[in-house]
Amino acid sequence: MKLVLRILNGAVTAVLAVILVATVALAITARRSQDGMPSVLGYKVLSVLSGSMEPAIKPGDVIIVEPLKPDHEIKEGDVITFRAADASDMLITHRVVGIVSVNGEPTAYVTKGDNNDAVDLSPVSRSQVVGIQRWRVPYYGYLREFMRKPVGIVSLVIAPGVLLIAMEIRKIVQVVMEEERAKKAEKEPADAQSPS
Repeated sequence: MKLVLRILNGAVTAVLAVILVATVALAITARRSQDGMPSVLGYKVLSVLSGSMEPAIKPGDVIIVEPLKPDHEIKEGDVITFRAADASDMLITHRVVGIVSVNGEPTAYVTKGDNNDAVDLSPVSRSQVVGIQRWRVPYYGYLREFMRKPVGIVSLVIAPGVLLIAMEIRKIVQVVMEEERAKKAEKEPADAQSPS
């Protein structure tokens, strides 16, 4: 049973460490990038804040967005992230439900949130498109948003660090105590054999 608990403890610690390192790395890349968006291997990592794309993408999810390149073709059904026409710092992620073409070339995209009743008011020009959504990580956005707050940093960086240090100190104390017990056990038989 102790072996199972040790393995489980090690696995949980490893998973939490990976999540923590990934979250800190994303925060660092966001601060260093020109657009303020975290990225991994060139892909943008964005938290979803609204339910307009439910059930496919839920609030609290993180989406991985491939930045739009000149040769990328956007098709109906693709989920794109784009800058709002009236607020360039606001990102929206919706599904393409139509394409506006001029002379056979796509010039704008009609978009709609899966959970919305109507299409978005204005078509999205290609210059507004940040990229195409490729993957989704459920619930990770909650952790990312929490990490942006001081209480999140304390509870997810400092507290686990203190806990890991405390666990290591406990292990050291256990090893020292076991060594002392072993020395006493060796000494007692020697005392019992010596003549008085």
